[in-house]
Amino acid sequence: MKPWVAVVAIAGAVVIFGSVALVVGNKRLDREFGTTGHRSAAQRAYSHANRLAMKLNMAGSSYAAAGMYDSALACFRLALRVAESTGNTRRMAACYSNMSYMFDYKNMPESVRLYADAAIALNRASRRPDRTIGDLVDMGTFEFATYGNLDSGRVLLEKGLAEYLKRGDYGRAELALGNLGSLHSMKGDYDSARVLFESSATLSRKLGNRADEAHAMYGIAQVYISRDRSDDAKPWLLKAIEIAHSGGIAVIEAQALYDLAVIRTGQGDIELAAVNVEAARNLFLVIADNDGVGRCRSLQDALIQQQRSRNRTRAIDSLLDNQKQESRKRLGS
Repeated sequence: MKPWVAVVAIAGAVVIFGSVALVVGNKRLDREFGTTGHRSAAQRAYSHANRLAMKLNMAGSSYAAAGMYDSALACFRLALRVAESTGNTRRMAACYSNMSYMFDYKNMPESVRLYADAAIALNRASRRPDRTIGDLVDMGTFEFATYGNLDSGRVLLEKGLAEYLKRGDYGRAELALGNLGSLHSMKGDYDSARVLFESSATLSRKLGNRADEAHAMYGIAQVYISRDRSDDAKPWLLKAIEIAHSGGIAVIEAQALYDLAVIRTGQGDIELAAVNVEAARNLFLVIADNDGVGRCRSLQDALIQQQRSRNRTRAIDSLLDNQKQESRKRLGS
């Protein structure tokens, strides 16, 4: 399994946090417009547009979690237009950030950089400390996931993680931990990667975040797969499948099912492998992941050939046994 698969899986969690973390509530609107008297028509329009953009961002995040990236982009673009209509730079930044992650999924690095830079510029202009910290994690992830700059990515992620822990922001801290786990896995530092993923999983479980817990479990499985320890990877894949299924995280469930099918194929467990790859293919079809569907079909073809070969071997063995028995009978007579 290529290292970028885990990176892409982690990015799904980042998209979800991107829309949720920037929710602008009534308290923030009060700070924008003051609390005295009734709000003007412009203020009410701002509030309405803000809520609409927020809901569109959340809808886009739901599509992204299901792997429906074009639908997610459509929601984020519409949210951006709504935010632009009232000059809501904070909501615009959230849209740009989410769009950059979608282009990361679609393997379009230039577009990733374009929208990530736009989000960072708006966040810095707003001078919000929490977004400055968020920039560290976002850019750290971008550096290692898109450009392969592991050292600079690690420095940025570790700074962001330290700030989140200092502030008691454990939701974002577990996200940073998971991204660091992916980075260490890419460096080949598998022991550190496993510890980071386990820490991320523990925090996610305490926070009730099934999506990030599934991502972390899958990350641990990938660590063992990278070390050619398939038997150790299987329990973590099963945990990832269970959690992803309960949380409706189709992307992780499909990928984990496929990986499990590959392992079982290599171990000669053809029947269970066939069940796993069929389930994975169905999920990839639902989320419109054509690459995943193609990989499943290739594996299914290989399983059919392996089963035919096994059947031929059994038929030949049966013929040889019959021949031996006939020879014994003739000798006995």
